[in-house]
Amino acid sequence: MKTPSITTTDLYTHLDTLINTDIPVFIHGSPGIGKSYIVADIAMKHGLELVDVRLSQMDPVDLRGVPAIRNEQTVWMAPVFFPKDPDSSGILFLDELNSAPPSVQAAIYQLVLDRKMGEYELPKGWRIICAGNRISDRGVVFRLPTPLANRMVHLSVEARFEDFKLFAIREALHPFVIGFLSFRPDLLTSEPVSEDDSNPAFATPRSYHMLSNILKHNDNTSAIAPIVYGLIGYGAGIEFLSYVKVYEKLPDIAAIYAGEYPQIDRSEPALLYALVSALVELYRGSEQQTQHLFGFSQKLPTEFGVMLIKDAIVKDENIATSPMFDEWIQRYGDYIL
Repeated sequence: MKTPSITTTDLYTHLDTLINTDIPVFIHGSPGIGKSYIVADIAMKHGLELVDVRLSQMDPVDLRGVPAIRNEQTVWMAPVFFPKDPDSSGILFLDELNSAPPSVQAAIYQLVLDRKMGEYELPKGWRIICAGNRISDRGVVFRLPTPLANRMVHLSVEARFEDFKLFAIREALHPFVIGFLSFRPDLLTSEPVSEDDSNPAFATPRSYHMLSNILKHNDNTSAIAPIVYGLIGYGAGIEFLSYVKVYEKLPDIAAIYAGEYPQIDRSEPALLYALVSALVELYRGSEQQTQHLFGFSQKLPTEFGVMLIKDAIVKDENIATSPMFDEWIQRYGDYIL
């Protein structure tokens, strides 16, 4: 029976719970959905050190260390990246565990089971988090040995647009990306292409993040079409390049924030999604902008007006302290899930 997947937002909650225990966890998920980012973010929020070990690049000797003679006995010198300070606390992140060859998985047994490896012992303040791709992701994946798998909590994570959008707004991803995925959330992820395809790119949250970084330096999408295809794949790339043409039809966003409200074609969802993302991107929190944010939101179809305010609050929580928000929530509160 297939284990139900959780969202990346759920993963934050469950890691917050497990970080207070001494039980290792294994995060299963497709490439590029943000497993490494979330673990690093959890470490930062808890004030913990982070040691990130990519096990697929390791040999058993890299983990156990090299032998040395001490007092006429052979001892194993632990690798330099393992934490040594007994008073320290942190997360030992063993990434790509199930992509590591069985010999490396065998070497990690004792560390996960007993927090030891030879003469080395993991300090008490450290927690172990493992991660890896799913067998269905067409990567190099080895099934975990049963004794190792049975000593960990297994969480299967799935990328969902609602979670990615929160991240995208907070991290100020390019509005083309946010608008496009609001319009086509089904294209947030795509299946890895077959081995005989000349372009191995496919869509993931990570590839859209990279696309956003590129767009911030050059948003002339016609000129960078091959780069778009090379990041999110040809199918999603064609859809993206077609979508961004609607931005040419957008009204003057600065004029809207100055109180000039244009007539909007309500029959074009693509345009409405683009308009919402552009308005959020240019919102800077002034009293005048806030006034017209709420004012113009009521000129949009209800679904898009509510989306505009909700997305703007993700960017700037102070909006919720505005007197205009109280009036707005009384009118539209039933539309907020």
